[in-house]
Amino acid sequence: MKAQARAGLYLEPSALAEMLDRPDVRVVDTRASLADGPVGREMWAAGHVPGAVHADWIEDWGVTIDGVEGMLPDSEGFAEAMCRLGIGNDTLVVAYDDNTLFTASRLAWALLHFGHERVAVLDGGFPAWQESGLPVSTDEADGCPEPRSFEAGAPGGGRLEMRDVRALLGRGAATLVDCRMDQTFHASEGRIPGATRLPSPSLVGEDGRFRRGDEVAALAAAAGVKKNGPTVLYCGGGVSAAAVLIALREAGFDDLALYDGSWAEWSRHTDNPVERHR
Repeated sequence: MKAQARAGLYLEPSALAEMLDRPDVRVVDTRASLADGPVGREMWAAGHVPGAVHADWIEDWGVTIDGVEGMLPDSEGFAEAMCRLGIGNDTLVVAYDDNTLFTASRLAWALLHFGHERVAVLDGGFPAWQESGLPVSTDEADGCPEPRSFEAGAPGGGRLEMRDVRALLGRGAATLVDCRMDQTFHASEGRIPGATRLPSPSLVGEDGRFRRGDEVAALAAAAGVKKNGPTVLYCGGGVSAAAVLIALREAGFDDLALYDGSWAEWSRHTDNPVERHR
C-alpha cells in the first residue's frame, strides 16, 4: 500500500461533530469485544455518536476462510457490505472504536485497500468523543441507513495471504512486524520467523490519541522498519496490525502491507515454521 499525497487519516472529535449533518458523511461504530461482556452491538445501543451505524468486523463485513473468522471478503462481498451500511463511492467514512480493540483502523485499511480514499479514524475513539462532552445517541433508527451504491476498486497491494508471507521468509525482502499486544504475544507459542515487534498499544499516547510524526518514526526505527522499505504487519487477527499500518501510513511510511490471516491463520497450519519465544 504505497503512500500518496492525501488528507490526514485521523479526525478530532470536534471536527466530526461539525460534520454530522452532512449527507456525504457516514459514521461507523466498529466497537467489538473478544471477551465476556457487552458485544459491539450492545455497546452501540447503549450510546453512540449520533447517526452512527454499527458494523461488526466479523459478522457484518468479514468472512470465515479455512476456519479463520473476520477475513477480508472479496471486492463483491465488501461492496455489498458497504452498500448495506449506507456507504457510497462519494461517502466520507469516519470509523471509530473503543481505542483498545482497533477495529476502526481495520475498516479504514479495508476501504483503502479497495481504493476508497475518503476515510478517517476518530482519534481516541468513542472515549475521546465522550470526554469532549459531545452528544450521545441511543436512537435505534441510526442502525437502519438507506442503502447506497458502492463499487469496490481493484484490490491494492495492502493485503497479503499466507502463501505470500511464506514466500518472504528467509529472503530479507521485507521487514516482518508482529503487532500483537504484549499479553497476546507472550501467551502464544511464538512468532513468525524473523518478525520484529511493534505492539499496537505503543502507538497510543498517554492522552489516548495516536502518536504522530517523530514519535512514530522512533518506534518504527526501533522495530527495524524502514520508511521506504517493504513492511509486512501482522497480529492475532488482522486488527492490531491495521492500527499500526494506519499510524505508519499517517507518518509517511511507504510500501505497507497487512497479512490478513495473521497469527490466527498461521498457527493453524502445523507446516508453518514458528520461532519460539526465548
